[in-house]
Amino acid sequence: MTEFELPSLTPDAVPKFVDAATAKAWVSSVPLANVAAAQQALLGQLQQFNRCVTRPSARLGALEVLREAVHFVQIEQAKRFTNRALPMAEAESAVFTTTIALWEQMRIGYLRCLAAVFDNEPGMRAEAARICQRALTCAGLKMFHHYRACRVVARGEWRILHAVYAKAEELKVTDEVVRDPMNRDVFESSARIAYLRGVLMGMASPNELSQRQLTFIAHLLERWAVKVEVSAERPAPDEVPPLVANLASDACPARDGQEAKTPRYLDTRPLAATLRNRIGLLRKGESPVKLALGEDCVQPMCEQLLVFLYRQWCQQQRPRGAERRPATGIALTGNDLAAIHYHISGKPFRQPGVPTELSKKEREELATFGRISTREEDFSHARGYQLEQWQLRDESATGLKIMRPAATEGRRHTSGQLISIRRESSQQFVLGQVRWILETQTGDILAGVRLLPGLPAAIAVRPSGLNVANERYVQGLSLTQTESSPPTIVLPPGWYKPKRVVEVFVETPVRARFLDLLERGSDYERIAYEVVV
Repeated sequence: MTEFELPSLTPDAVPKFVDAATAKAWVSSVPLANVAAAQQALLGQLQQFNRCVTRPSARLGALEVLREAVHFVQIEQAKRFTNRALPMAEAESAVFTTTIALWEQMRIGYLRCLAAVFDNEPGMRAEAARICQRALTCAGLKMFHHYRACRVVARGEWRILHAVYAKAEELKVTDEVVRDPMNRDVFESSARIAYLRGVLMGMASPNELSQRQLTFIAHLLERWAVKVEVSAERPAPDEVPPLVANLASDACPARDGQEAKTPRYLDTRPLAATLRNRIGLLRKGESPVKLALGEDCVQPMCEQLLVFLYRQWCQQQRPRGAERRPATGIALTGNDLAAIHYHISGKPFRQPGVPTELSKKEREELATFGRISTREEDFSHARGYQLEQWQLRDESATGLKIMRPAATEGRRHTSGQLISIRRESSQQFVLGQVRWILETQTGDILAGVRLLPGLPAAIAVRPSGLNVANERYVQGLSLTQTESSPPTIVLPPGWYKPKRVVEVFVETPVRARFLDLLERGSDYERIAYEVVV
């Protein structure tokens, strides 16, 4: 068990419980209604418990008693750092750190029990399957909460997941059925299922998924991970290269990856059949509820997500549509539609066609210089709409990877939002959507940006109709037509309605009819339109 770094046992560690009975008595006194305090109490006592000397069977019993309380506080506390913009606020980061530390202490506890199995401690060999399943579950949940927080998974996490599964193989307990009451629907599990839940979640491009999608996939894997077989023997040649896990590596398994020292081949064909069947029935109009996909799963998003998962888990990775190449230099970025409008137009937004009364200072400037200075107003807006400096990492014709070092000031960002980008050496802005965003262990922010087709221009838009004169314009952006996209308008969320006619002001007002909602981001809609004559 030298591959796992366990804390040293010491007589100085004096937890408030040492076995199942004392753990039950202690946890009943913890006020779980105060979730933050309960989480801190559980963490503090587990840190003591994992360093104290007690019988291995007593240690396992205590951990089993604590599981329900730990799962409860972890689920509740995760709400404080999920669905948040990055970088995390100090309070959010502190809760995340505590949550990860508590999963780690639970994993350490079960790893110490696993060490007792290999030390031939009395009664522990019979518990080997349960111990391996619990340790693998904690390892998977620790990574899952990194995904939920949009944090880069720390080095060593995949190595431990693989290593624990290797121990389960050595003990020949990978498929021994274990009851897990912490599951939502299916209480029968095994070391193999727990391992595959961690693997398949990691392979699902979790950083590109919403919180709802992550939760949905976690529940699917509770039932579907069992459909994937793991073998040390390479399967017969197939159209799709095998999925290979390297148990000696610190990496997520990949399809037809580098030669593995200790390979395990994951047969996803039964899982592929299940996915194809569900996708086919959804396309025929079957409801997600009847297909046991859950009441929260609605069309067409349900079908789209299953197709996405099929490609991630069961198909060979497709080559990128546009080749990525390393890039260097500074990218100046802006987010928030009003700020992007300001930078693209080069001036503050004013209501078109609305005369404004001159101030005393403006009248004096007009009388003295024959014009009104805009420097002060421009400077005032620029202070609120400062461009951020990001470093280019790589680029293609359709996207960019950028990084903002931890020491660089800037606003908080979230996946799905609109962003404007221009190179430091250029004057031309382009628009993009933040496809994914991650915070590293050192506080750097990494983001993948998908570029929106067309060149942007600043416009103003207001509803049309009988009372149009009373409606105010809002900032919008237009994107020129390209080979892959019609001309589009970018507006705040909620503007799109089929065939809606609006008034667009560029230099003069024109009427435009909405044709189709091409995409909806977290803070914008991109709409195809036609000019109404």
